[in-house]
Amino acid sequence: MKTRIVPFFLYTFCIALLNFTFSDEFEEYGISQKDIQNRVWNGLQNPSGNVPYFSSSVKSACRSLAPDAQAIAIKKAGAFMKTYFGSEDFQKRYSESIARRYPKLETTVSEKRKEEIRANRLKGVQGLQAKDMEPVVDIQIQSAETFADMESMLTSLPAEQRADFKKQIEDGKRNAAFFKKIKPLLKTDMEAFKKQYAEYLANDEIRQSEQTLARNAKSNADEYEKSKDAKKVLTARLTDFLNQSKGIDFAAQTKEVNGRRKFVNAAYEGKSDVWKFCYRMGATPTNTARAFAKQWLTELK
Repeated sequence: MKTRIVPFFLYTFCIALLNFTFSDEFEEYGISQKDIQNRVWNGLQNPSGNVPYFSSSVKSACRSLAPDAQAIAIKKAGAFMKTYFGSEDFQKRYSESIARRYPKLETTVSEKRKEEIRANRLKGVQGLQAKDMEPVVDIQIQSAETFADMESMLTSLPAEQRADFKKQIEDGKRNAAFFKKIKPLLKTDMEAFKKQYAEYLANDEIRQSEQTLARNAKSNADEYEKSKDAKKVLTARLTDFLNQSKGIDFAAQTKEVNGRRKFVNAAYEGKSDVWKFCYRMGATPTNTARAFAKQWLTELK
């Protein structure tokens, strides 16, 4: 759930404006409470969402509302959204959605996949020739000296880097020892060399794959921890909305450039979509939404 997402209550405000006014029953204005819930829910689930799209006719209709009517619609929609957020239905849907989005991931390669990797590696070394492999093996053996020299650098490194650096040295020395051990097979038993070399390559691939799996699992678990508490997510979204919607110059002038409206002050073109959306909504609905967001934040603390 990235902070660039428009807060989902703002999405509801947009829908509220479409209906010009609200009664206790939303249905008579062409939209049901369930429809609002689903639209809000879909907006919340979209990690790359921005301000919802509306046609020019809808935008014109929204702008034609009197400021007082806009404020009433936003307050009404906000109250409905707050009630829905606290409902069992929302909390259940949210928890289930987060669990599906960030499931617990495997950190080990399956035995079946390991066998596939070993078979592929063994197949891949069948064409190797001793004369071609000898210089490769020698380079690996000689690297042991380099890694031994690197050990003297450990104490000069920052403490947080030493563990990784030490592991690299140990892996390098272990690899050099392996190649030193199998080098005689280049002259005495090339088939045995291929088999052991293939196993070495397979184990290295499996190790790297499991490191990748572990990183992905950790990243996934971290995202789950950040997103599992709907209250914290909502707090972040409300705060983000308030940050993006402050300091709006509602008197800013625009001009037409190649068939599109542009701000006369070019600096405003770099403002966020939320800032521009609120500018188009106007001062009254924006200030009403901001006041609602501030009050809701206070209640969430």
